[in-house]
Amino acid sequence: MKILIELYDHRYELWNYPEWALGETKALAYDAEVVNVASDEQLREHLPDSDVFFGWSLSEENFALAKNLKWVHSASGDIIGQLFPSFLESNVRLTMSRGTRAAAIAEHALGMMLYFARQFHICVRNQMRAHWARGTAWDHFPDFKELVGSTLGIIGLGRIGRELAKRGHALGMEVIATTRRDPNNKPDYINYLGSPEDLPLLLEESDFLVCCIPETGDSDPIMGYEQFSKMKKASYFFNVGRGSAVNEDELVEALMDHKLAGAGLDAFQHEPLPDESYLWRLEGTLITPRIAGIGPHFWARTHENWLNNLRHYLANEPLQDEIDKVEWKQRIAAGSGKGNASGISDHVAT
Repeated sequence: MKILIELYDHRYELWNYPEWALGETKALAYDAEVVNVASDEQLREHLPDSDVFFGWSLSEENFALAKNLKWVHSASGDIIGQLFPSFLESNVRLTMSRGTRAAAIAEHALGMMLYFARQFHICVRNQMRAHWARGTAWDHFPDFKELVGSTLGIIGLGRIGRELAKRGHALGMEVIATTRRDPNNKPDYINYLGSPEDLPLLLEESDFLVCCIPETGDSDPIMGYEQFSKMKKASYFFNVGRGSAVNEDELVEALMDHKLAGAGLDAFQHEPLPDESYLWRLEGTLITPRIAGIGPHFWARTHENWLNNLRHYLANEPLQDEIDKVEWKQRIAAGSGKGNASGISDHVAT
């Protein structure tokens, strides 16, 4: 058996599969040939006789070379790009890394919430001017918030949403959320759990509203001017999920019309965010360049997920977090009339 690993980035060490992890993979699969490639040329050289692929994803062009492939394990929680027709029609199994970045993204969202709640954006601007702005802070007193006693709304209670809900609950927040899964299966740290149709409730009640829905191939926004207009004027909106879930032009318009107090964004309709976007320039925005998932435990969690599944594979046991390709084909077909993969977000890891 041949195991092919493609997890490298010559620009950023962060995205390179660690040597200690490679050593543990080789130790577990001691009877197999384990090849760790570091270029497209090496990938294409080893694909034809590889049985297992561990990487971010395989392009359709490269997948055509993998004549012997039986299993793909994605190091990513977003496997939409892997679900092209030839892969879906094949017998190759697909598993994914679920929740490996959830804690980091949840804490990123929490940091954004505190940034606005404690008016750090005012302090940072005055710090750059070496201005002791205590009076300015006093002038902004009505805008100072405490998380305790505030209402946290979470759109999409997946892995990220649950990690954020736990932290919000621990800080004394009332947590309300929506999910496409069973709303009756409510964790103790959630005060109210509803379906996507309950979004208006979250808009009206949330002091801090966080969008955590994953990339699904769907390009339809769920947040636009109409939705922002229903939020409290002193509330804040955050997006750490699907960039296309937010109509950014309408968000700018809503912010300029003071329909809400501010917004923190780590995901965008177009990345990188264009220079001409007003989101860069508005006082009430915090822009982070899709870095919410970075954390010190990413590789440990990702490797543990991979190693556990590799044990199952070598023992001919059922794989964990395996994608049901038949169901995905049906869902994608059902959404194809709208030009996207609508309706498939229930089964995407967040």
